[in-house]
Amino acid sequence: MLSPRLRGALERYALASRALSRASGERVASEAGQSVEFHDFRPYQAGDELRYVDWRSYARSKRLYTRLYQAERTISLHLLLDTSPSMSLGVKAAYARQLAELLSYVAQRDSLSQVHLFDGRASPPLHGRARIAETWRFIAEAGASRELPVAALKRFALGTRFAAGAGLVLVISDLFDEASLQGALAALRSRGLDASFLHLMAERDLEPEVGQLELLDVESGERLFVSPEEVLAYRRSVRAFVERSRRAVLGAGFRYSLLRAGDAEDDETLGTQALAALVRAGILVKR
Repeated sequence: MLSPRLRGALERYALASRALSRASGERVASEAGQSVEFHDFRPYQAGDELRYVDWRSYARSKRLYTRLYQAERTISLHLLLDTSPSMSLGVKAAYARQLAELLSYVAQRDSLSQVHLFDGRASPPLHGRARIAETWRFIAEAGASRELPVAALKRFALGTRFAAGAGLVLVISDLFDEASLQGALAALRSRGLDASFLHLMAERDLEPEVGQLELLDVESGERLFVSPEEVLAYRRSVRAFVERSRRAVLGAGFRYSLLRAGDAEDDETLGTQALAALVRAGILVKR
């Protein structure tokens, strides 16, 4: 679960509107004047309109807070978390869980959100903080599954019930799959879903050290010794795979961001790195 320090840092961020939707008005608004129903407080920031300051809170605490309001149209945000075997390389699985926890914490203020695993399980819908601990336990207990990205994305798109025009998807995955990603992208489009892909790769995925290596295929369990020349060829193949994935996602009209998982071992460091990556990718923006 996220530390109090990370939760405090997240209070300054919101999901970027471009990460949420192609169209305006399809999210909970934290901007003044765009909504009709009280939603939450956050600490006052320079530039906030004084008419939205909660003076009663100030009288009690001597601290300034801004009232946030909920838009008339809310959206359903679905976080898809890859639990396929290839995610076990390095810290990818732990990094992915940190991303899901960070995004679910921010999303509960801005949308009706839900976390889906590649094995088909889903957390209860989340809106507000009442179920955030339950959602985090669900994420933490997500074990590895045999479901690969293309089949998992197709099943999600075709087997999930969505409110009309309100299905927004954030996919956290390394996208390692021999099957073409086009089928999954077509399934998402066929349901009218909007999507952002967070393509999560380990440094060892992208830049394995050049030398005599033993590779383990986590899907089949097969071991293979490779030469330095083969390692260089692998690097070229991975770069080509990343570029194909990027072009396929963008060509389908969705958003794409490549995130690199470093070598940090503890959750606090991973969480800090994940937060910085989401900000750099433009998924999270300052409130």
